[in-house]
Amino acid sequence: MLALDGGTRLVPEGAVAPWPHIVDADRKAVLDALDAATPWHWPMRAVRELEEAWGEYTSMPYVLAANSGTAALHMAIAAAGVEPGDEVLVPADTFLASASCVLQANAIPVFVDTDIDTFALDPALIEERITSRTRAIIAVDLNGLPADHDALAAVAERHGLTLIEDAAQAHGATYRGRPVGSLGAMSGASLNGSKTLSALGEGGLFATRDEEQFKLARRVLMFGEELPGQGRDYNARIMGWNYRIDVLAAAFARSQLARLPEMTRAREANGAALTAALAGVPGIRPPVVPADRTHVYFFYPLLVMPEELGLDPADVPVEAFRDALEEAVNAEGLGIMRWQPRPVPAQTLFQDLRGYGRGCPWTCGHAAPGHAYRPEEYPVSEEICRRRLVLGQSFSSLGPPNDEGTMRLFADVFHKVLVEERDALLALARRRAAEAP
Repeated sequence: MLALDGGTRLVPEGAVAPWPHIVDADRKAVLDALDAATPWHWPMRAVRELEEAWGEYTSMPYVLAANSGTAALHMAIAAAGVEPGDEVLVPADTFLASASCVLQANAIPVFVDTDIDTFALDPALIEERITSRTRAIIAVDLNGLPADHDALAAVAERHGLTLIEDAAQAHGATYRGRPVGSLGAMSGASLNGSKTLSALGEGGLFATRDEEQFKLARRVLMFGEELPGQGRDYNARIMGWNYRIDVLAAAFARSQLARLPEMTRAREANGAALTAALAGVPGIRPPVVPADRTHVYFFYPLLVMPEELGLDPADVPVEAFRDALEEAVNAEGLGIMRWQPRPVPAQTLFQDLRGYGRGCPWTCGHAAPGHAYRPEEYPVSEEICRRRLVLGQSFSSLGPPNDEGTMRLFADVFHKVLVEERDALLALARRRAAEAP
């Protein structure tokens, strides 16, 4: 019997360890940073150590730690020379920050549809969106899987565009042997507490190979100042922000980074074990991992496929089946949820074009006229958002200390709900369809 109908839940309370995985070394790193935090100065040792370690890990010579991945992406947009009215290509299925960082430069996000297998920017659709105003491409490594960076880089090179990697969800993954964070001309990565490299609170990392880009990004990081040597001249050259990372967050992230290879191996093994255990379970499609890259499963995305169960969409729409499956799986004690229920261009910000007031940046006199965001122009992203449920993050983590035994428990839930108690699930789906407005 489904737990939802009064049966015993399959996943006992406390059986799944939350993320991030905190050990004594992390606690010591934070306490050491606390002891070293006075007298206050910038940058503190823990911040410099994090920047140096990320530079070594990615082989990117210039790194800046910031207070969020969103800030790091804004720094990258500024360092790419994006100015008011310029256009930047962004995947339609991503987190808002991949697009809002463009608005922060008074520039215009132009969305491109995504690939149904990888959930990443589709290189075949890029060139039809390029105009004389296009300056950059943001490639997002979504869910923990790198985008097809070589194909995107080829397009960028042909058109003289800057390729910016949004590495927020995929620290530890590789593409053709190269680590995430090193796959674009620049990269921005999040250290949000839920991420595969965590600062426990908030944080971010900007990286580049170019010294001039580094200097521009550093101005954005700290009040528009130049920061000659180790001092400050308190002279803002441009409009800058205060994007400095908290020293305790930096210390925690630095400690986690020391174990990132080990934690990545566990994630890869867990994801592969879960996918193998779900083989033959109908009604869901596990994530696809191309042979030229690795997946670290910040999210383990599932696409619901009610057609495999013989359901007529006129009787039970995909949405009703998806919601019933989410409800039943959660009741069994396994955290699953929808993520990004609509493509970014379908969000109110882009539908209303209010921007940051009076329609800017679209109406500020620099942008090309006539911008509009039509969700139907991104059919693959729309279909992904309609069918997607995700495991992962902190609530059903694929990270350590969870192991392959934990993954078998995850798979047992889906086997129970979609095979053993399928009739009860379909009855629930029909009720949800009848209740829909």
